[in-house]
Amino acid sequence: MAISGRMVFASLASFFLFSVRAEATDLGHFYVLLAVTTDDRYYGFSRSDRKPMIQGDLHWQMPDDFYLGVFGTGARYRDGRNTSYELDFYGGKHFQIGGSDLNLGLLYATFPNSAGYADYIGPYYVFPTYNFVEGSAELSHSFGKLSLSGKLVMSPAYSSGVGPMWDTDAAAKYALTDWLSVGGGIGHQWMERIPNRMHWDFGATATWLTNFGRWQFDLRYQATDVSRANCYNTNWCAPAVVGTVSYAFGG
Repeated sequence: MAISGRMVFASLASFFLFSVRAEATDLGHFYVLLAVTTDDRYYGFSRSDRKPMIQGDLHWQMPDDFYLGVFGTGARYRDGRNTSYELDFYGGKHFQIGGSDLNLGLLYATFPNSAGYADYIGPYYVFPTYNFVEGSAELSHSFGKLSLSGKLVMSPAYSSGVGPMWDTDAAAKYALTDWLSVGGGIGHQWMERIPNRMHWDFGATATWLTNFGRWQFDLRYQATDVSRANCYNTNWCAPAVVGTVSYAFGG
């Protein structure tokens, strides 16, 4: 990851390390998550050239089940545009409906150091922006140790100028013990200017609670049905086993 990306993560982490030291107030609680992943995947697509990346999530849990936050991750697109990190600003609200949870959210993804043109083409050809906005609605319900969820995502102008995007997902998770769960999901994307695609994953998550926070290790197989020719002639859409270690704390 480029130096600018590391500087952003350090600044954001320092801000929230200071914030969580304050006592919780009626304005809600701050939470911090720091992670290292072997491959940053989004809808099954690698945004890190199948390389490890540092990630962070800075989350504000507000009263009445509202929330706001920012998620940061390294990026590696090999695009000649200096793209080295992504910031996702998000917010939403949870609604409790008959024992189910409905999560309505809005996300804005931006790539602050991505140039509008590639150095191998020159400044006269401007590429479509990677930035995009997407809204989502996710309904989940727990049946004892089994949790099921369904999600609908829509972006009016998705990344790289592909036009509107719709995505539907279904997922299941089963708690084998109080610290180990298994599960997976499947989804389908519809996009206006590129072929539609499927994506799926399955794996296991181990969780360790301490007096100061929560450790998690997730090992997951992720794949899509996108061919190499439709994936910029790269292996970014090829299946991969992805491991992620994260630590979350706050209060």
